[in-house]
Amino acid sequence: MDQGDDTPPPVIQPFDLIIVGFYILVFTVFLKGAESKMENLEELQMTAGLVLWSSIAMLSIAGIVPLILFWRTNLVELFGLRWTRWKSIFWIMPAFVFAMMIVGSILVACGWQIWVQDSLGAKPQEAVTLVRETSDVRLLLAMAVSAIIIAPIAEELIFRGYLYPVVKQFTDRWFASIFSGALFGVIHFNVMGLPMLALMGIILAVIYEKSGSLWVPIGCHAAFNATSVGLMLISRAYEFPTSP
Repeated sequence: MDQGDDTPPPVIQPFDLIIVGFYILVFTVFLKGAESKMENLEELQMTAGLVLWSSIAMLSIAGIVPLILFWRTNLVELFGLRWTRWKSIFWIMPAFVFAMMIVGSILVACGWQIWVQDSLGAKPQEAVTLVRETSDVRLLLAMAVSAIIIAPIAEELIFRGYLYPVVKQFTDRWFASIFSGALFGVIHFNVMGLPMLALMGIILAVIYEKSGSLWVPIGCHAAFNATSVGLMLISRAYEFPTSP
């Protein structure tokens, strides 16, 4: 992927819109399942093995992208995997994490999470609750690996590596950024974090567009998740109150 609006037409084809529809269907089914789990959260027994299988499923779904595209083009060039400006990542990642933390703080200060809890009865995300309360070290490790390594690779491959350029090919970069970002926020099934997650998805699309390399949004995503997990573990160890 090059900078700008010059995505090669032979790479992205009308057929890809069907695959985008397939992904939306998969995400819809996932949301229904997540809703059911939230209704029976007290009965849910999360284990390290279950997290492992969930990670494998996530990678399998993401693996559809290279299977579709590898025969059309050079994936290394398409995803900018030979990115030469790798030193820039050392300021891009912390800047991204800092910006997202500022957004989260603004949402808390504006009373968004309190309003969501009072008006919609929303609860903290299941993963957040588990990290704060579980005593299973293997489960904590599995969740950390999934959040910091597996999720950034799988989600960036799907959302920035595929959904964004496909939608961009048939609309424009801004609609594609907003669409993929909003969908990215929704599929996390976290009403409290929806505004920040949607904005995060939009910014990651812009970062991908400007850098031309999928490594950059993957790195930013991983850094954000690592920071979030680290803060939750610190708050758990010292019993600090944290926002959901």
